Amino acid sequence: MGSPLLQNCVGSRPDTLFEDFFPDGISGLAVAREARTVAAGTRNGRLCLMTQTGDRIKESLSFQQLSRLVMCDSGELGVAVLGENSLALFDNNLKTLWQSSVTGRITALAISPYGGHLAFATDSARVHVVTNEKKEVATIDTRRPMDYVSFLTEEPHLIAAAEFGQMCRYDLKGREIWTEHIHNNVGDLSISEGGKRLFLAAFNHGVQVYGLDGNQLGSYSIDGIPSRVVCSATRGRVATLTLENRIFLLNFEGSIQWAVDISQDPPEHIAMGPLGDRLFVATASGCLFAAGWP
Repeated sequence: MGSPLLQNCVGSRPDTLFEDFFPDGISGLAVAREARTVAAGTRNGRLCLMTQTGDRIKESLSFQQLSRLVMCDSGELGVAVLGENSLALFDNNLKTLWQSSVTGRITALAISPYGGHLAFATDSARVHVVTNEKKEVATIDTRRPMDYVSFLTEEPHLIAAAEFGQMCRYDLKGREIWTEHIHNNVGDLSISEGGKRLFLAAFNHGVQVYGLDGNQLGSYSIDGIPSRVVCSATRGRVATLTLENRIFLLNFEGSIQWAVDISQDPPEHIAMGPLGDRLFVATASGCLFAAGWP
């Protein structure tokens, strides 16, 4: 049975794989690609680990003021930002392994595919790389505060992007591999390692596509202003959320496969499964659902 939120859609209509509700609202959403699990957190302290079919595995009420959330691909470890400047590393039982406060407001957060390292950026224009044992291995001074960070899978490198026009690649010792100046604002960053592509939600400039060497490959124009973007590890699918509360599913050539208007309950977070066959959407009311395609 399809979700009523998907009624206003065009293209390849998906199945609704599950629908769940978190009445206190969802403030963080993450997918562990290899473990095929989904984590959802709320500012009131609830953190829930679910299967990709919606079965709740574990729940904890110990993550007050959760504002950001990431999970490593293996699902063994995750990191949450609590409030503006506190980091909490937790395991797949949602047990907190350590918690630490940092100087400044955390603006971006990432964890490496197998959880060996995590990275966070602050509003003091620094990116910090630490191990899962809380040992700092690099401090990177950037030209401006970075708003998005993500680890690469096949190389021990990190991609960082600033909201106002800059994207960089670093190794885990903090050495700059390349930097690119971008002539538009950035609303989100997503990486397809298998597709060798970086996707930027670039607002009025659509979805910008870059290679892992920093060279621009093109852009996707859609009916709206993209503010969020996620992509699959394989099968060449990318989804974008617009400021007009529409979600578009495209292939890597930029052709729209599916689109939906969810203005009646605006989407706030989107995440994609590794094969591109599942899209997880969290809305303003606290609804979390998964749309699935063959």
